[in-house]
Amino acid sequence: MSQTAMPNNASIENSAPATATHHHATQDNCVIALNSLGVICIEGDNAAKLLHGQATNHIESMQPGDIKPAALCSPKGRIYASFYALHQGDHFKLIMPRSTIEHTLITLGKFTPLYRCQLRDTSEQYQAVGFTSDTITLDGLELSPIALPEENRSLLLLPKEQAAATLEVLSQQFTAETENYWNLLSTRLARVLIEQDHSDQFIPQMLNYQATGMISFKKGCYTGQEIIARAQYRGGVKKRVQRVTLAQGTEAQRGNIIVSAEGDAGEVLLTAYNPQGEQECLAVVKDNALDQTLHLNKMDGPVLQLQPLPYELDKRDI
Repeated sequence: MSQTAMPNNASIENSAPATATHHHATQDNCVIALNSLGVICIEGDNAAKLLHGQATNHIESMQPGDIKPAALCSPKGRIYASFYALHQGDHFKLIMPRSTIEHTLITLGKFTPLYRCQLRDTSEQYQAVGFTSDTITLDGLELSPIALPEENRSLLLLPKEQAAATLEVLSQQFTAETENYWNLLSTRLARVLIEQDHSDQFIPQMLNYQATGMISFKKGCYTGQEIIARAQYRGGVKKRVQRVTLAQGTEAQRGNIIVSAEGDAGEVLLTAYNPQGEQECLAVVKDNALDQTLHLNKMDGPVLQLQPLPYELDKRDI
């Protein structure tokens, strides 16, 4: 997998506003410049050990070229960053929302002297590019996008110096889309990487990470592991990610609250517009509010319609 920062490429990055509708069905193969994602590089002989001792997933079982979703948590089991970990042989890259990079460098960086590793923000060296298929062949380009586990999507990191020209070629081979479309697929997959304004608020099970292959319950200790395991085996998770939709003409934003007749019921984490001009969202919603009418922001606000999740909420044995 090659690797960049974000060049200006109007055909892909700025082809439509976030509220635009789409001319294609969701199964079409698209290429998307993922400008919201940055990259942290972890270098050193003990990079895998460092990451394994902090991340929720089983990092030491990864082979070069593998990619895994995972999270980093506080001692209280609260997620401060979630990401895709890419094993590149002598180092790891963490592909994650740019907003969480600074906090991650500070928090994860506390462990680097112990493991003799280096942690660097390399976001300005790479452009993250997404594809809406997990089987990608790039004509005339010696690049290999890596399939995201169970998402029917792929990621590619382009070096900055190649990004503009490569994105232009890719926009001729695939349908160029905006990041809204990637977010739409994320809402339908019910998978979310947290932004900084939601850092240190949720344990992984509140984001359904136990069901989406982001938590290994077999790997042993990591920061926050005891609380995460207790929540899994003794209960106590009272809210979790749900899919909701809003009628056309209404709009939600990340951080908006959800209310029911009994008070605060949840919070919006991710929004995207579908081809019909409706908003589809991911929100953390209290379990005891699921049989009530949910409104956005206030009781006379827009009604939110619950949609089925694409997976069972049982934990995965990984």
